[in-house]
Amino acid sequence: MQTVAFSCDYSFDELSIRLCDRWEGGLLLYGYAELTSAGADYEDEFYVSAIRLESGARLTRPNGQAIANNFEAELFRRIAAVIEDDRTHPGRHAAAFFADELEQFRETDSNRSDKTKREQRLEASA
Repeated sequence: MQTVAFSCDYSFDELSIRLCDRWEGGLLLYGYAELTSAGADYEDEFYVSAIRLESGARLTRPNGQAIANNFEAELFRRIAAVIEDDRTHPGRHAAAFFADELEQFRETDSNRSDKTKREQRLEASA
């Protein structure tokens, strides 16, 4: 059972997005997407919480109040849609990457928790 929010950086390159109802190959994007756990009700699922393009531009998930810059919001939505969709190659790759990273995090967290419990028992018995 997951109690701590988990996120990891997923590297993408030559990412195509949909424009005018077709996949746009002339606009290839490079960067990192922060994949964040979707919560306890959606175990092992993620959403894109932030995007950092290779150029250094940082895009954050738009919300209802932050629509001031429509281009960045729309660009974020289109990139996230590809990465979050398991029917796309990048989406399947991101899902596998997230699952591996989450599993490693859980193992490390579990080992750390077990070590802390052992140390507490030793301190209590001393």
